[in-house]
Amino acid sequence: MMDYIWDIETYKTAFTFSAISADESHAVAFECSTRKNEAPALFSFLDELKKKKHRMVGYNNIGFDYPVLHDLLSVRDKALTVSGKAVATRAYKKAQSIIGSDDRFGHLVRDNQQYVQQVDLFKIMHFDNPAKATSLKALEFNMKADSIVDLPYDPHSDLTDDQIDVLLVYNMHDVKMTLQFYKECLSQITFREELSTKYKRNFLNHNDTKIGKDYFIMKLEENMPESCYRIGKKGERHINQTKRQVIHIKDCLFNYYDFKRPEFQLVLEWFAAQSLTETKGALSDIEESDLGDLAAYAEMITKRQKWFNKPSDDVVALFKEQHPMGWVSEEELKAKKKGEKQYSYWKNWKVATNLNVTIGGFRFDFGTGGIHGSIESTIVSEDDNYMIIDADVASMYPNIAIANRVFPEHLSEKFCDIYQDVYEQRKSYPKGSAENAMLKLALNGVYGDSNNKYSPFYDPQYTMTITINGQLSLCLLAEKLLDIEGLSIVQVNTDGITVKMPRDKRDDYINICDAWQRQVGLQLEYAEYSKMIIRDVNNYIAVYTNGKVKRKGAYQYEDLGWHQDQGGLIIPMAAEAAMLHNIPLDVYIKGHKNKYNFMLRVKVPRSSKLVMVMDDGVEIQQQNMCRFYACNAGGTLIKVMPPLKDEAEPRRISVGEGYGMWTCNDINDFTWKDIDYQYYIDAAEKLVIQ
Repeated sequence: MMDYIWDIETYKTAFTFSAISADESHAVAFECSTRKNEAPALFSFLDELKKKKHRMVGYNNIGFDYPVLHDLLSVRDKALTVSGKAVATRAYKKAQSIIGSDDRFGHLVRDNQQYVQQVDLFKIMHFDNPAKATSLKALEFNMKADSIVDLPYDPHSDLTDDQIDVLLVYNMHDVKMTLQFYKECLSQITFREELSTKYKRNFLNHNDTKIGKDYFIMKLEENMPESCYRIGKKGERHINQTKRQVIHIKDCLFNYYDFKRPEFQLVLEWFAAQSLTETKGALSDIEESDLGDLAAYAEMITKRQKWFNKPSDDVVALFKEQHPMGWVSEEELKAKKKGEKQYSYWKNWKVATNLNVTIGGFRFDFGTGGIHGSIESTIVSEDDNYMIIDADVASMYPNIAIANRVFPEHLSEKFCDIYQDVYEQRKSYPKGSAENAMLKLALNGVYGDSNNKYSPFYDPQYTMTITINGQLSLCLLAEKLLDIEGLSIVQVNTDGITVKMPRDKRDDYINICDAWQRQVGLQLEYAEYSKMIIRDVNNYIAVYTNGKVKRKGAYQYEDLGWHQDQGGLIIPMAAEAAMLHNIPLDVYIKGHKNKYNFMLRVKVPRSSKLVMVMDDGVEIQQQNMCRFYACNAGGTLIKVMPPLKDEAEPRRISVGEGYGMWTCNDINDFTWKDIDYQYYIDAAEKLVIQ
């Protein structure tokens, strides 16, 4: 079996198909256009792939390329006799119907209906998740491609013969870039092949999360047939779920809370008083009047809206009804006429942007995604007298469900037994094995999917039970730890707490943690840091006592996801060198010799354009996806966006305002002599915490 990496391009008068074998020994290109019809040769090539049981590997090929190809295969006989232009027009119309469809599943072709088996890197890497959406051009940047080439012509244009020649080159370029990414994904593909063979189930195009969920569903169905899906009289599947009209949070709370601090007790009481009809945004934008006594310990902001005229008593009364603790303010304006006074009138009310409470200057933020809190813009270091220790709950959400017998109602308590079996099963496989990885995914995928309206795990009360008790249990631990003299909380983040405390209080710390573990039925894992450089809860550097470094957010430059922007890596590298090793920013940056770490990227949608404005005012249009760097000899990089509603002129937004930039989609366009080091020094300076 051989994998063939492939891609298509669709225009009104030109359709191209290019492919290359994974070992790069065989490459093909086919064209259907105003000048030729190579559909017969294309179909013969596909016949050969099918005969030899080869696979076709693409990038979003299941969602786009293959449905177009499948449509051509459906009219194979006709495609052999018509003009190349007619074939291209049909492919173009099919492509546009996919692009314009509101139903992203309606055009998909089932695995068993595919002429040649498809492998989709886009789906495997979960780039079909809007939060991770990533184009092939962005991947070219992250893979440090020598050349980043965007679509050369408007996709709706009629192409000349010369333009078709360019399109063929571009098509093969994309195939080669997909091949490069395929090589990066080989371990992911092998992992899925192993699972598919072992469990006789096709996991090939599943993202990691889906693998975990499908495995768990498989185990549930083995133990409780039709627990997730009911089979109808005609063999159709009907999903089982627990839908809730209302969730009374008091019914979700565990009974082991014994808070002593009024702040945490009021948080508990506030939760107990809530009844939710919608879980999304349930812990955000809470008015002062709805917080009750908790408002005394919460941080809030003031919201304001302007009245166009002086409000009447009835209008004010209606406002007060909507915002019981709101107030009306009158502000004098500058008089339009001498001696004349004018006023503006405002309605004001306070809200907590999220449920929060502050204790000893440390703010705990509660949310549907978990509890968060951190000191900010601070460097915390161990010394002879103080240590920094982090305690994380092992597999927090699965173990809350297992320890407390929490389950989606329609799956029964048997769910917890199976959950525990999967948890114990995972521990039997070594870390790094395909089984261990899959079982971890299975354990973690259930919680997130319990609030997914399309999942057989759906029961929003289960979701709220896990997330709220997870947060309150960490508050319980925080409260007990704060009794240690000299201890201060550094961070609270979803499933763990980091503290700085006297070294001679270590035994007290461990005893409290042990007692907490027995109380809540969870297990802690510990780590010690020598230093933490913290901008905020999501952006920090933590140095373990063994010298290993953990980086988060803006400070991360290693182990970044393929969907993340990997531009300007020199900036966090230099900031870290300055803060951990006292290397001046300019010394580090000017001494660094990997040109790719200076590269930046920008992308504009097809409705916009990107231009380089030179000193003489000349505008040079750039690719929509563009690689560039700060350059003393460069121009001003401008995004030209469509005008806002009721405005005539397009919006012009500068990229890297105040600095010259130069594009280098071809890496050979980069030169060291013109680089503007000051841009990178200034950017790194913003990350440095003194």
